[in-house]
Amino acid sequence: MKPVNRHLLISIPTEESVEETRAFLLPEGYKKKEAERHTLVKIIDISDDCEKFHQYHVNKKCVVETSMINEINAEGCIYSIIAENFVVLVEG
Repeated sequence: MKPVNRHLLISIPTEESVEETRAFLLPEGYKKKEAERHTLVKIIDISDDCEKFHQYHVNKKCVVETSMINEINAEGCIYSIIAENFVVLVEG
C-alpha cells in the first residue's frame, strides 16, 4: 500500500514491556501516564503530494505526535500512517 493525501507510512519501534514488582505508596489521585506525547518513528514511504517530505526522507527517523498516528488494518496487515503536518522533528 502507498500513502496518499500528504500522509507518511511509518513504522513504530516495539517496546518490550517490563513488569516492575516494586511496592511503594502513590499520592491520592495519582494517574499513570498512558502514553508519551511524542513518538520516535521511522519513515517507510511518502505520499507523492507531500510538500515537506521527499524520497530523501525514506528510512529516516522522525518524531511525531503520538495521538495523531492512525493504524489501519487492511488485508490482514496493519499500516501506521500520519499526516505530514504532525511531524515535529526529522533526522538530518
